[in-house]
Amino acid sequence: WTSRFSGISLASKSMVDKGHPYLSWLCLAALASLSLHLTLMQSRSPLLNLAATAADRKGMARSALGFAAGERPSVGRAGSSSLGLRRSLIRGIAGVVGSMGAGAAFAATSNAIDMTANPRTYLLQEPNKAAIKRSDPSKGEKYDLIKGLQFPDKTPFIPSDFKRMDESPDSMFYLEPRFVTHIDDKAIEAVSKYYAAEFPTGKPSDTVILDLCSSWISHYPKDFKPAKAIGLGMNGAELKENKQLTSYIVQDLNRESKLPFEDNTFDYVTNVVSVDYLSQPVEVFKEINRVLKPGGRLINSFSNRCFPTKAIDLWLQTPDWVHLLIVAQYFKAAGFDTPSAYDITLLEGNDPMYVVEASKKK
Repeated sequence: WTSRFSGISLASKSMVDKGHPYLSWLCLAALASLSLHLTLMQSRSPLLNLAATAADRKGMARSALGFAAGERPSVGRAGSSSLGLRRSLIRGIAGVVGSMGAGAAFAATSNAIDMTANPRTYLLQEPNKAAIKRSDPSKGEKYDLIKGLQFPDKTPFIPSDFKRMDESPDSMFYLEPRFVTHIDDKAIEAVSKYYAAEFPTGKPSDTVILDLCSSWISHYPKDFKPAKAIGLGMNGAELKENKQLTSYIVQDLNRESKLPFEDNTFDYVTNVVSVDYLSQPVEVFKEINRVLKPGGRLINSFSNRCFPTKAIDLWLQTPDWVHLLIVAQYFKAAGFDTPSAYDITLLEGNDPMYVVEASKKK
């Protein structure tokens, strides 16, 4: 990126020196475009910064889901100060005409939404903010944020939901290895702590685990010693450097959703900050359900960072709390047991971190 900026800047200066000011303006326009692109690539996805405050950055974890009384002192990215805008956005996506009032809290059955005529009203369900709490599995504290969620009989999704800005082959986008982390250290710690509370740790086990959309690090606890840990991802060089894997496979799930494994193979499947890139997610989730053992679990974790050109359109248009609903519906459509969702953001963290998970029916 630095070389690109420098190259365009030097070209602009050269055009001025040679008496071509108009060409210089074109160079400056290219520089501005590159700067905007870099900002988007490194920032949170659109609409997720709607109400971030300076106070959020000072030692308290931000959340787009609201705050329990006394739990956290301010609103988050899509908090109450942007409530009207959020509802307008979601109503537009859902195709709802007229006022829906305050929306329906899915923890309150008296506010049930009729999804018969329009399954997309599923996306209008709002969390019961009075009941929202941060989960800390290491202390045995898990608060399901979508308990009581109503699911539609028909899919709430439409084909355009899964369109992306950049529809070129993902193999080209991931051609060069990226030995970087896509969430901050505290978000990584939150994921590792969650795994430590869920996986058998401390000694070797017969656990067989699949890390989907894997890379050079899987965020598993250091004392997690499964019999097999298979990574499936997009870049062989990254996967080769992942010391937590026993083997790996390079596969583009957006081109080929069928997983190269036998039925009932895995105890766990994990997916970190990648579910938003799946352009055929229900098909992938059905495959995961197939390769899991009965009672085996898929754990999806995500934050609010992404490569916006590769994330699906519906993800970019919606805030964090709707992302929980989107992923929960993937589970439901794929035949999993009832999903649960947790805010596992660490109090001293910066990036929010969420988990949506479910088990294969026994």
